Amino acid sequence: MSDTDEQDGFVINEKDIHAILMDSAGHDAIVIRDILNKSRELKGLSLKDVAALAAISDPELLGELFAAARYVKESIYGRRLVLFAPLYISNLCKNECTYCAFRARNTTVKRRALTMEEIAREGMVLIGQGHKRVLLVAGESYPSEGFSYVLRAIETLYSLKSKNGEIRRINVNIAPLTLDEFKELKGTNIGTYQLFQETYHRETYHAVHVGGKKKDYGWRLTAMDRAMEAGIDDVGIGVLFGLFDWRFEMLAIMQHIRYLEEKFGVGPHTISVPRLEPAVGSDIAAQPPHPVDDLDFRKIVAIMRLAVPYTGIIMSTRSRQLFLTLLYLLRRTANFGCIHIFCLLILFLKSYSLYGNHKAHM
Repeated sequence: MSDTDEQDGFVINEKDIHAILMDSAGHDAIVIRDILNKSRELKGLSLKDVAALAAISDPELLGELFAAARYVKESIYGRRLVLFAPLYISNLCKNECTYCAFRARNTTVKRRALTMEEIAREGMVLIGQGHKRVLLVAGESYPSEGFSYVLRAIETLYSLKSKNGEIRRINVNIAPLTLDEFKELKGTNIGTYQLFQETYHRETYHAVHVGGKKKDYGWRLTAMDRAMEAGIDDVGIGVLFGLFDWRFEMLAIMQHIRYLEEKFGVGPHTISVPRLEPAVGSDIAAQPPHPVDDLDFRKIVAIMRLAVPYTGIIMSTRSRQLFLTLLYLLRRTANFGCIHIFCLLILFLKSYSLYGNHKAHM
């Protein structure tokens, strides 16, 4: 399978990214502090600024980085956290992504697509817990009815009412669509359309996506073009940190953001920053090729907060629980804070779990 032509959509400039990273090392404290002071103006940062901050290793400058990010976060959002719950409606998948438990040839995972009745029951449980926002997630394949399965699931969830309220916003994380399918999705009144490139590094992308439609790098990369052309101007992007150098991925995200802003007049609503975590049936997930330690993860979140101050940052409870607790506690001191917490702890309650006793990664 050859890649989709990216001529009419976003194209990563890897040469520019590598050149910026090569020039980013060795900045003195004066330059770093100038960048941090600029970030406090709440106007964002350039790719070169991001690369310079990524190279910080001095403990004093790291403290100033986190303090600046906290200032930016609280200046815009205050001490506000947004919680939302994922609802996995299906783990059917035709792709072969070497890091993912959903991959097609992984026989250790029991395949399941919820019926509309089961989706309604799960939705009522979430409403009963007080949730108003849901992220609908599905593997990159659907039951025999095709994409209409997703549309019906959204309609089902929006129709639910109880004494505790209703689901007011359904964000969607599903496979890239055609332009016409995106128009249908737009008609369901979704909140955010969310899609991760996983890695923007083309060679790595092809190495870890070895089968199925997802093998097509260009089709995935240009999905946000089609979404926005269909009228969906509320989108979320992200990468799976650990597949390639996190510094490269940050600059690639920045390139994508600037492209969307220039072409469509608006950047992404959210950026997700998951790290590669162990997944059933995946060796690469257990030993990431480019592991991101806790300090570098803190740097990623802090730098993204400074670089795109008005964009929500989504953090996942798929990360180590103790580290998430530490992040929350550090908000009260010199930490950068977080805007969204992706609550995977309550995914698929009771008897309708797609995973049984397994913890799956997607």
